[in-house]
Amino acid sequence: MSIEGVFAARAAAAGKAERTRARLLDAAVTLFARDGFGVATAFDIAKAAGVANGTFYSYFRDREDIAHGVALGMAEITAERMAQTLPGGADARTRVAYATRRFVEEAAAHREWGRLLAQAVAANGELRGRITQFIRADVDLGVAQGWFQATVDQPLLDALGALTLAALAQRLNGAPASISARFAELQLAMLGVPAADAVRIAAEAAP
Repeated sequence: MSIEGVFAARAAAAGKAERTRARLLDAAVTLFARDGFGVATAFDIAKAAGVANGTFYSYFRDREDIAHGVALGMAEITAERMAQTLPGGADARTRVAYATRRFVEEAAAHREWGRLLAQAVAANGELRGRITQFIRADVDLGVAQGWFQATVDQPLLDALGALTLAALAQRLNGAPASISARFAELQLAMLGVPAADAVRIAAEAAP
């Protein structure tokens, strides 16, 4: 997934105000990907978007506000892509393993997007919360299906999310594709899936 113009593409059919907001978000994405979330100023973003500095403040309070918008927008885009590819008829064990492997491999295949997403998650607690919400749906399904024996609480969800992000970090730092299967296997084991089944399901749930 290219980071270029992703918000503009989503707002192409919207009104002028939404298209301008999208231009600002795209400019912020480009600068954040190049320099990190803590460097670009509101002036830098407005200049990159080709709008007046005052126009920036018609849409965002400050740099932190647009960084928040970028992070949540990236989460929405990623979730939409994930929802389109998750195997609908599969049991929850396969869905959990596939979701982890798909998320990590998608980010690894589009490294600018993956690195920016990793930065966004690290900088934004709300985004981390959305990731755990995404995980929870399949975890609750697995409990209902009888596959998962773990007690589902926030610490468990946080730990599952942390494993996904650790897999992403390792993959972006050059680890082979097999690392995503290993982390998916660890998630399944944490949820109470027997070790042999966890290894098999994680290996088979290739994106």
